[in-house]
This record gives sequence, structure tokens and C-alpha cells, in this order.
Amino acid sequence: MTLLGFERRWLCAIFATMLPSGAEPRLPLGADDVDSGAYVDDLMRIAPRHFSLGLRACTWLVQLMPLFVLGRLSSFMGLPSELRTELFERMCRSDKYLIRELPMLFKTAACLGYCGLPQVQAQVGIAPRDAEPARWARRSLPVARESAR
Repeated sequence: MTLLGFERRWLCAIFATMLPSGAEPRLPLGADDVDSGAYVDDLMRIAPRHFSLGLRACTWLVQLMPLFVLGRLSSFMGLPSELRTELFERMCRSDKYLIRELPMLFKTAACLGYCGLPQVQAQVGIAPRDAEPARWARRSLPVARESAR
């Protein structure tokens, strides 16, 4: 299953909110610093159909959440980055299970790809480290190839 171009951009923006660049000194790379679009394409290609459909539906839900969680007539993409983070923080405190678990779903999906990069594994202290970057990173991410050496 593939996402439409705008859905792919939405999901990459969600991943960038979950894994921001420079948020932790030990981990300067964020989702925007790696080719998260290539990861999303690979994930949607190899993941079971029910997972892909669920991730797509949840991506749409997050686009609509500012209206219900922040009371703002805006989509997720229309929010500045600090409000995107606040949206996810508020979602984590929701009394509704589905809303409360959405950020964890996205963080898990983002970290599956992000933590598959040897340079990220080295920065976090994961051992043993992968000798090669993930397939999606080898195809499209020179940083991952250089850092893996």
C-alpha cells in the first residue's frame, strides 16, 4: 500500500514532531535529518495491510485533532511546531484511550526506522550495532552510508 503524496508529507511531519532535531544533546539527528519519506515508503510497502490502513487512518485523525484537542480551526499541518508538540502532549493526557495512544503509535512507528540507522544506534549506545543502514537508508541517505563506515 502506498500513501498519497500529501499523506506521506503529513506522516513525515508527525514523525518530525515525535523525533525533533537537537532535542537531546546525545542525539542531534531528528526525523527531518534522515530521509523519513524513504522510510515511510518502505514501511508502507512491507507492512501488513491492516497496519498500513491503521497508520493511514490515524494520520488522518491527527490532522483533525487540533479542532478537538486545542479548539483551533486548523489542521495539524497548519500548526506551528510548538503547537504540534503541545497537541501531542495534550493527546497523551486525554481520557479517551484512542486519542491517548495515538502519539505512542506514531512514536513507535517512527522509532522502528530511526533506530535502524547505525549512527543513531551509536549515539544512543545500542549494542550490537547494525553493520549496514536499513535498506531505505542505503537507497536514499548519504549521511547513513557515510556514518556506517
